[in-house]
Amino acid sequence: MDDKTLQHAAVEELEWAPHVDASRIQVTVHDGVVQLFGTVGTLAEKKAANRGVWHLAGVVGVRDDIEVLPVEAHRHPDEEIASRARQVLLWDSLIPGTKIGVAVDHGVVTLTGTLDLPFQRVEAEQRVQQLAGVVRIDNRIVIRRVPQTEAGLRAKIDRAFARHAELDASRIAVEVHDSQVKLSGTVPSFTQRRIAENAAWAAPGVSDVIDLMQVRH
Repeated sequence: MDDKTLQHAAVEELEWAPHVDASRIQVTVHDGVVQLFGTVGTLAEKKAANRGVWHLAGVVGVRDDIEVLPVEAHRHPDEEIASRARQVLLWDSLIPGTKIGVAVDHGVVTLTGTLDLPFQRVEAEQRVQQLAGVVRIDNRIVIRRVPQTEAGLRAKIDRAFARHAELDASRIAVEVHDSQVKLSGTVPSFTQRRIAENAAWAAPGVSDVIDLMQVRH
């Protein structure tokens, strides 16, 4: 798919997305990399626009330069945003909300604390990004290290890749150093790249994932 065709497809996808005001978002494409820029009213809308294009055929990368500028209806004091964020985290049964610290400065939410599982870190960020008034999230939550061998952790990630029917893991190389995972090689789509990265993050004991994979259709 050439860049012009991919740009047209991305614009159509954004117009199709029910939670995105596509009239405020511009799209450019260069060598398969989609760049999004413009303004939206909420961080949730920004994330929805990003998700709307990265699964398109022909996409090798997404550069998200959309700026969040809350409209009057979504403007809230930092103290109110922080209070609501704490409540959301406390009511989420998937994460220990009492272990997560929340600070807000001009709509930028900083999350801190130490959790046991990588998915809890992701879940906390996803829950908070839905709140009105949030313009960005600085996720500083760290994951408690689980004692295990590098070979054992690599084997768990390899098995996780094998369980995904939509993922061709034959060209993905997995390196583990301590609790840090490095992914390299090639995948046929940006969607598979995201699947592989998320699968690696989900492995217990992983503290960081470095994604060096390239998309080659």
